[in-house]
Amino acid sequence: MQKKVVLALLIAVLLTGGVFAEGFSLSGGGGMLLDFSGNNGVEAGNYYVGARNLSFGVYGFFDATYVEVDFSFAYGKITGVGEGNGASEVASYINGNVMQFGLSLLGKYPINLSSFTFFPLLGFNYNMVISYSQEGYSYPKPGDMNQFGLLAGVGSDFGLTDSLYLRTEGMFQIRFACKYMQDLADLANAYGLNASTTLGMGPRIKVGIGYKF
Repeated sequence: MQKKVVLALLIAVLLTGGVFAEGFSLSGGGGMLLDFSGNNGVEAGNYYVGARNLSFGVYGFFDATYVEVDFSFAYGKITGVGEGNGASEVASYINGNVMQFGLSLLGKYPINLSSFTFFPLLGFNYNMVISYSQEGYSYPKPGDMNQFGLLAGVGSDFGLTDSLYLRTEGMFQIRFACKYMQDLADLANAYGLNASTTLGMGPRIKVGIGYKF
């Protein structure tokens, strides 16, 4: 499933190249990002085990008039959260440090104002955990923490020179359950707990410098 998602994203990125070829404005750049996702977990009645992922990193982007493609590398801290009898102990196994690679495809509609350009954003992201470390444990496996998500928000470009501009973006993301949480829910259901996975939610904020080709 994860390989299919990555393949679909890569195909979408390649198709975006067709947009570039249509003579639309083209630019690229990069900067810094903050990414937070909470509520990634499993619940069964009053019992809940989940994880919060707070990440900081760098990103690069390519931009056409109505499309933005970005990729990112981020370092994150995953913190387990547990509510209910024994949940905190289970959640402690999730604590760890992660390195992540992200790939996003966003649609945008620019609105030119007097001193800057404003644009709403809508698209999706795939966050791949490429390394996971927690002293004393070898699980979860990095790939089991990968997540596919949806993004929506707004951005703006402020001209610095004829070619350079400052780009800021603020988005809200919804992330679907990773394999680790799906497996945890399946295990809980095997014991008759009627468990289900929850959606991860949180902000994704980016600030960068772009260059118009």
